[in-house]
Amino acid sequence: MSRAESQTKTNGRAVAAILSATIGLLVMGIVNTAAAASSSFNTFVLNVGKLWIPNATGIGPYSGKETFMLVAWLGSWGLLHLTLRKKSLNMKIAAIVFIVGLVLAAMFVYTPFIDFLLGK
Repeated sequence: MSRAESQTKTNGRAVAAILSATIGLLVMGIVNTAAAASSSFNTFVLNVGKLWIPNATGIGPYSGKETFMLVAWLGSWGLLHLTLRKKSLNMKIAAIVFIVGLVLAAMFVYTPFIDFLLGK
């Protein structure tokens, strides 16, 4: 390996971390909205949280929402890391995707927006 190749910097690992955080936040928001739309899904989400969080009943379906978010975040981080780790990508695009995803995720947990989506 030449000196120039060894000094080439890649940012794929950072982009993978940013995009996986976006995916985790979006999954949290989507699961939150779906739980508000369906009582049976809300019960399912609570039961998922009860599988591994002690006293999950005390915090309700939030425990399951956290579980879905954690699985999506960690799973996507692993896959994206393996896919992007040796690449040099445009960080501006990753930042824009993160900001848009963050705004969407915030809207999916904002009760007036959920009520608007569900026609309440």
